[in-house]
Amino acid sequence: MKIIDLINKGKEALLGRETAVLDAEVLLCNVLEVNREYLVAHRDEEVDKFECSLFCEYLKQMGGGKPIAYILGEKEFFGLNFFVDERVLIPRPETEHVVEKALDYLRANDENGRRFRLLDVGTGSGCIPISIAHGFFEAAAAEAGSLKGEIEQIDAVDISEGALEVAKVNISQYSFENLIHVFQSDLLEAVEEGEKYDLIVSNLPYIDEVDGPIEENVKKYEPHSALYGGERGLELYKKMFQQMREKGVGFEMMIGEFGFGQGEEMRELLDNFFDQNWSIEKDHAGIDRIFIVS
Repeated sequence: MKIIDLINKGKEALLGRETAVLDAEVLLCNVLEVNREYLVAHRDEEVDKFECSLFCEYLKQMGGGKPIAYILGEKEFFGLNFFVDERVLIPRPETEHVVEKALDYLRANDENGRRFRLLDVGTGSGCIPISIAHGFFEAAAAEAGSLKGEIEQIDAVDISEGALEVAKVNISQYSFENLIHVFQSDLLEAVEEGEKYDLIVSNLPYIDEVDGPIEENVKKYEPHSALYGGERGLELYKKMFQQMREKGVGFEMMIGEFGFGQGEEMRELLDNFFDQNWSIEKDHAGIDRIFIVS
């Protein structure tokens, strides 16, 4: 069977999906280990039986609603590729805003001898701390001598053992084993009392368990513990803020993501728990998405 025949087969199998052609091409690129330009230039090239069979299996899984990231075992985030499976939430583009704000903070507060200590709460695949570290060191390499401080340590915590196993794979992939330390914790439960961080980042589960909007394939395949944030959606953030107060965990800046339509409730939480300055910022789609406490 030729490449063009497989693409057409994919279009038929995924009929009704807005991105049917793109999805079919992405799957085929993964099977053949080529880029999309190759598919166009070699549309009449024959594909061997094993690769045809694998492609058809991928189509079957996708037709059943399985997210393409789980089928391929990877997802791009902030320009990097991350290993993902059904133990972790698939990284979303809107979460890149957390990384951008974190890097802005590090650059703005960079000074001679500054050794930043970071904490990521609910790390999942580890995409946030890895992207922050990679972005910081990439900037340091590109702008030789312009960055005077360094990231000393990033603690990354999650309640799920499975998620931490995935995070360790990604941390190893980018050679950050000596920088990013992962440990199991129910939010800040395992963080020492009085611990001080320069920056805390978090993308906790925030979907409303009662009537929160969620796509059927997301509900079916992605881990519920990484999706739902209690009856009203922000219970985990409230719990984390309470732990901060009780354990005396300090920070210079905290950045977190929350869901669509939760801006007002998040404002109430921040007002109740923090005397510091705080703000709500919109994502690239113009939706309230990020809170910053400083």
